[in-house]
Amino acid sequence: MTWWQRPGARLFGALLLIWLLLNLPVLAGIKVLPWDASDQFYPTVYFNAHSLRHGLAPWWNPHIYGGYPQIADPQGMLFSPLLMSWMMLPSSPGSTWFAWGVLLHVLMGGAAVLALLRQMGANPFGGLMGATVFMAGGVAASRLEHVPIVLAYGYAPVVLLALRHFLARPRWQRGLVFGLTAGAMLTQLVQLTYLLALMLAAYGAAATVAHWRYYTPRDRRQWCTGMGLALLLALAVGLPQLVLSLAFTVLSNRAELPLAAAAPASLDLRAFLTLLNPNALHALRGTYAGPTSLVEAYLYIGVMPMLLLAGCGLAWRQPQQRRQMLFFGVVGLIAILYMLGVNTPFYGWLYSWLPGIKQFRRPSDGAYLLNFSFAIVVGLSASHFKLESRCHLTWLLMVAAAWLLLASFAMRDAHARWQTATLAASLFAIIALWRVRRSGITNAGRATWLLALLVVDYRCFNLNGVFNQAPDSVRAWMRDDAAAFITDQTRAAGRLLPPRVEPVDTRPYWDNLVALRGLHSTQGYNPLRYALYEQWYGARESSNQAWPVTLYNTAPGSAMSALLGAEYLVRDTTLKSALWMPSTGYERVFTGRHGEVWRNSRAYPRLLTPVEMRTSEAPPSPEVFASTDFNQTFWLTPRDAQDRQLAEAQSSSCNQRLQLQDATTTPTSLTVRTRSEEGPGWLVVSELDFPGWHAQVDGAPLPIHRANGMFRAVCVPAGQHTLEFRFHPWAMVAETWQRYRRDAARL
Repeated sequence: MTWWQRPGARLFGALLLIWLLLNLPVLAGIKVLPWDASDQFYPTVYFNAHSLRHGLAPWWNPHIYGGYPQIADPQGMLFSPLLMSWMMLPSSPGSTWFAWGVLLHVLMGGAAVLALLRQMGANPFGGLMGATVFMAGGVAASRLEHVPIVLAYGYAPVVLLALRHFLARPRWQRGLVFGLTAGAMLTQLVQLTYLLALMLAAYGAAATVAHWRYYTPRDRRQWCTGMGLALLLALAVGLPQLVLSLAFTVLSNRAELPLAAAAPASLDLRAFLTLLNPNALHALRGTYAGPTSLVEAYLYIGVMPMLLLAGCGLAWRQPQQRRQMLFFGVVGLIAILYMLGVNTPFYGWLYSWLPGIKQFRRPSDGAYLLNFSFAIVVGLSASHFKLESRCHLTWLLMVAAAWLLLASFAMRDAHARWQTATLAASLFAIIALWRVRRSGITNAGRATWLLALLVVDYRCFNLNGVFNQAPDSVRAWMRDDAAAFITDQTRAAGRLLPPRVEPVDTRPYWDNLVALRGLHSTQGYNPLRYALYEQWYGARESSNQAWPVTLYNTAPGSAMSALLGAEYLVRDTTLKSALWMPSTGYERVFTGRHGEVWRNSRAYPRLLTPVEMRTSEAPPSPEVFASTDFNQTFWLTPRDAQDRQLAEAQSSSCNQRLQLQDATTTPTSLTVRTRSEEGPGWLVVSELDFPGWHAQVDGAPLPIHRANGMFRAVCVPAGQHTLEFRFHPWAMVAETWQRYRRDAARL
């Protein structure tokens, strides 16, 4: 028997075909993954892969937020083994290649669910039904934009499969496989990973108790050895991302979130109406009327899986399946309570005593656990459906056709326009009813028609283009004439360091996609930002939000914008919210199809050589700060008493003007050749004073001081020197830990 004749291979082939049909427009490159997937996560992963391919360390991303510790971003995916390997294969991976990488993780998870269900006693029909629900039911379809979450979701059944394999016969080799898969999942440091880890730990504990009495003494010793190796390997793979992200979290705007922050992403009972009617809350057509985001409150798993849940009772009678039904039923119930967030006392109770919950703000992520549970329960229940019974098939397909017809009629928007294409699901159910009642059709043929109906159902509702696909914003960005103008101007400027761009009222692709053109921006798109940068500059989560108002940055063209080297301001003239009016010093230098570019003549170079340092007991007032000539003077705004003492000791002699001869940069380093014959002089760099950045002159360490609120300043000795700034991620961790201990000691 050749490998493709094996039942397992044929089942996987059927699952592969289902996956292809569900995601065909994206896989064919007609559309791309929507919203955050293309605008945030694709440029993030592209920057990682592009830097590594050129022999550069992508620890620090200079293109967004005035500089960003990409290695410490819990959603940065730098340590994600399969996705990063996939993105490293071509020389210039596009958004379609990226989409394949993401969706292959979904297929991997679906294949693992299929294998799990077969181990649990499900028949081929039930296994394929459950795997399809896992791949495209509910939030698995509606939230494809949230790539790190999708990756963690795809890994979870693989980890569970490896865990079951280990528990069935504890051996250290199987423990290593379990640890490797668990570590790969842990590299996606998002809330869902946290919840999945708790679920898997509970499953492992319950299954170990059930197996323990049947283990021989040798099995028990092997269990201890294998589990120990698994934990060590999982920590070895997942711990670097965890440690680095925790260090950044301490420095970020989200060191700890209040309970109230979870309220906007807490579901209520209305969300469960979408289990019966996919457009119950008008997430697909019309004006959305549900809780939180429309992608987070979408739970529809399809008509066929809902009807097949009637087989739960038969599955419950099987002892092996009963244990699985019980466990995943409890997981589903806990997931529902968690999804409801602050609308029940349960989430508040977890918030008060379970470590880690205070770092998350989206209880709705629990919907992935619910969908996972549905996939297992549906798969086991469907296995008991009598495919050979024409009576059962008739009733099943008649009810399905009527249900899908009602779902189609509900697909109206506020103007009573009906998406008639959704009638295809009901019509297909009628065709399936006619086909399966014909004599001579096998059970395999009947199962094929039922699975095909589920695929059509999902293509009509879950994957009809609302949630899973969007126009290619990357292609639009690379064709944007305003972006092309700034790119050309930046390359021709001949500056030691390129100026920055300040987006105001722009489209989302002006945020993280700047990395694809090599532009440096004051903005970006990420909920996690450096607290110091947010305090002084006021970074927004994205550039199409309202302008931030801080003491030192009240409008474009402020002293803080100028210090960042924001020479270019871009705005989209097609957006109704574009209310910015040019201030003194701005000149319009380009008008394109969608946007215009203004040049700020008051922007400072990103390398300054002042001759005077000013200090005060408190930060200078905004008025005094704004009136400072930063070419001549900088303000010492020390991070601590030691920083102040050392800088003040240097200030009496460090007062000569440096000459800058040239500068070279990589994502993690800046090298400047300086000259000063008369004495030491200051160099102020418009780069963030962030833990982990170290300076050295001619190879000797040089102390860095915090200048002008959030920048780096060094006193360079007299003579000709090579000054180098370099970012060391593990130094960031060490320095953050030291600061944390000092702050804790003071408290």
